[in-house]
Amino acid sequence: MSTIDPKTLKGFRDFLPDQQITRQRMIETIRASYEAFGFEPLETPALEYAEILTGKYGDEGDKLMYRFKDNGDRDVALRYDLTIPLARVVAQYGDIKKPFKRYQISPVWRAENTQKGRFREFYQCDADIAGSSSALADAEILALAANTLRALGIRPADFVVRVNSREIIAAFYDSLDLSDTAKTAAIRAVDKIDKIGRQGVSDELRKSGLSGEAAESILAFADTSIDAVNDESELAKIGEALPSIQKPLAVLADIIEKASVLAPDARFVVDFSIARGLDYYTGMIFETTLASAPQYGSVLSGGRYDNLVGMFANKPVPAVGASIGLDRLFAALEELKLVPAQKTVARAIIVNFDESLTDDYLALASELRVAGVNTILYFDAVDIKKQLSYASDRGIRYALIYGANEAKSGKVMVKNLETGDQREVLWKDIAQSLV
Repeated sequence: MSTIDPKTLKGFRDFLPDQQITRQRMIETIRASYEAFGFEPLETPALEYAEILTGKYGDEGDKLMYRFKDNGDRDVALRYDLTIPLARVVAQYGDIKKPFKRYQISPVWRAENTQKGRFREFYQCDADIAGSSSALADAEILALAANTLRALGIRPADFVVRVNSREIIAAFYDSLDLSDTAKTAAIRAVDKIDKIGRQGVSDELRKSGLSGEAAESILAFADTSIDAVNDESELAKIGEALPSIQKPLAVLADIIEKASVLAPDARFVVDFSIARGLDYYTGMIFETTLASAPQYGSVLSGGRYDNLVGMFANKPVPAVGASIGLDRLFAALEELKLVPAQKTVARAIIVNFDESLTDDYLALASELRVAGVNTILYFDAVDIKKQLSYASDRGIRYALIYGANEAKSGKVMVKNLETGDQREVLWKDIAQSLV
């Protein structure tokens, strides 16, 4: 029988315990942050009918979709993101109370070129509000983004939330008399500015048929960046210089002002280069970058999409949301050494060196686990040094040594593998001493 080469597909990864434990801790922190704002959990299938997903992300998104015929000859696709499935759920279950605040933390799949922090299977952590067009909903999403990053240990000074509005972009492009096709092409080109640079965007704009003058106006517009909280006068000047965007700019400024009350330490910047390439955005849009890891791009982004649910329902349902790219954020924080390594979830190991005491070992393990102390029982009665070396290598803090002498005294020897200290503890007190 030939040996099968053990390997993973390009863009797909295994996460061994020392990484997965940290990832799970991150997910727990994100979940807690979302629930603090009253968002509730939702889970949707990995597979959807292809017609549910296609035509919502633009031509490029459709090309990156994992799409195939299943055994029933149905046209299906792996979910590309978590937003379209949410829109389908809101339309399918019409009795859902609105506003509907939901979060979902699940994998998505895209057949794109892999690069630093970008994979073909990755987790998204989404929080969305469906059923409200209030500026307060937009503000809460921005504040949620900032507060979640802070909960993950990232200082407010180390990230910036860059905010724009599709309504501002549309108003400006209207002032240039761009066609709908040209507007879409311009949005997609500007969305790549962090990846391909200003010249690359200029080249794409010209290839799409825009005049040199129009391309330069779009690039000059995209160069505008203002600290929204501290430079209100600058915002006013921009509105005066570009009357076509005055109204949507005032709406955006109001959203940011409200978000700043909910997240007073966060830095919100109005940045006209933020475009968000997906077709479904209609209002406020944002991207969040880490000051010390700009090479990872946006780690948390989102915006308002008021027409998406209407594609599946007989009436429009306004919605706004945020999404964390867990794997990209994890890679960035790992590089910045902001995620502590943890090799094990176990706190204690029971050393097994006397088979006649097996029943006692089993009883001790059961008692500790019931008390909430994650415990490993070493299965084989081998040399004690081997067992202690195993525990130390795994990062287990306490080794519990229990032999004939301890059995007679009703005590357990507790060895701290980090410090080397050891002490005798009464069996009845052992659980409390390890908490």
